[in-house]
Amino acid sequence: MKTFGQKMLFIRVTAGVDCVEAGGPPAGAGCGGYVVGETVKLLKELNAFYEYDIILFDVLGDVVCGGFAAPLNYADYCIIITDNGFDALFAANRISASVREKSNTHPLRLAGLVGNRTSERDLIDKYVESCPMPVLEVLPLVEDIRISRVKGKTLFEMAEYQENLNYVCDFYLNIAD
Repeated sequence: MKTFGQKMLFIRVTAGVDCVEAGGPPAGAGCGGYVVGETVKLLKELNAFYEYDIILFDVLGDVVCGGFAAPLNYADYCIIITDNGFDALFAANRISASVREKSNTHPLRLAGLVGNRTSERDLIDKYVESCPMPVLEVLPLVEDIRISRVKGKTLFEMAEYQENLNYVCDFYLNIAD
């Protein structure tokens, strides 16, 4: 365990998946981007980039500081997760610009965009028309996706007991493919 300000970095194993959570500083007391950058450094020291087949980073997209962009230095691909709202698509545009910039010095590619929990996709379609990229999937607005987070379970774990969720799991399997 390593401390960054008042937040901890911890590793837990869930369903055979190793997870790292790096919390940011208290609001108004520091820089979350610093924590992301330090976490990337620690993962590098631990040789995590060589020990795992896949490493996923989930970071804010509307922040342009170097700390939040640090995972892009080690990524092969970036997938943008967004909803159909203007603010989220503005952040998507910032991520696209970051990927474009980083791809000049790193073998980084934008894999595409995933629409997240939305019943509409008109703004997503307009965005990818003006900023061409593949739409990998558009996840439906299904309350069970949010409920799975509240219950601390994956959607796949919930689908074991609620067969009506299998069709939602297929959306995630399509993204993985």
